Amino acid sequence: MPHADQVRNHTRWRPGWHSGRTSYAWLLPFADQPGLRHLVNQYQYALRDLPGFDLVPLEWMHILVQEVGFTDEIPEQRLDELTTAARQRLSGFGPLALAFHRAVVLPESLSLPAEPQTTLVELRTALREATAEVVGAKQLPGEPEEVDRHISLAFSTTEGPAIFAVATLSSTDVDPTTAKTGSVSLVRLSRDHSCSEWETVAQVPLGA
Repeated sequence: MPHADQVRNHTRWRPGWHSGRTSYAWLLPFADQPGLRHLVNQYQYALRDLPGFDLVPLEWMHILVQEVGFTDEIPEQRLDELTTAARQRLSGFGPLALAFHRAVVLPESLSLPAEPQTTLVELRTALREATAEVVGAKQLPGEPEEVDRHISLAFSTTEGPAIFAVATLSSTDVDPTTAKTGSVSLVRLSRDHSCSEWETVAQVPLGA
């Protein structure tokens, strides 16, 4: 995955979002993966003095797979329907093993791409279809400019050339790792701070 030439400020409100508003989303949390925590620590130590970026706390490491909708627009009784639909759609999946190594500069973040990327595309397709069954295709959040297939190390807080971030990432020695997970989480997501935070509503096992 190539580096972006320019970065822009990540800390802005997306359409429909405002302070205090939350949404439901499907994501893969990775805070409990020791190898991945070590890899992220290696990069974040090198990035500690790089201006223009906010480091993502290890506890909020994740891959956002599919947004569901704002919590004030989806009744809580639909959550059971969401998890049932997801369980059916994910019955053919097994536990995931995703490889991480070299970080890249994206337009709004410094991130670790997950491999194989196709696995995340297939997972997102299944969860998007499951979500559409419950909330309706017209109610699904629009497709983002950049679909998450990575874990964010840091978010950009400014605009400008990416050359210094590229140089820092390229010169940092890191150890590759593989992260494994056997479930996907339905969460209540908040974007009030510099990175996404959440509380888990339900977990759906992969291949159950």
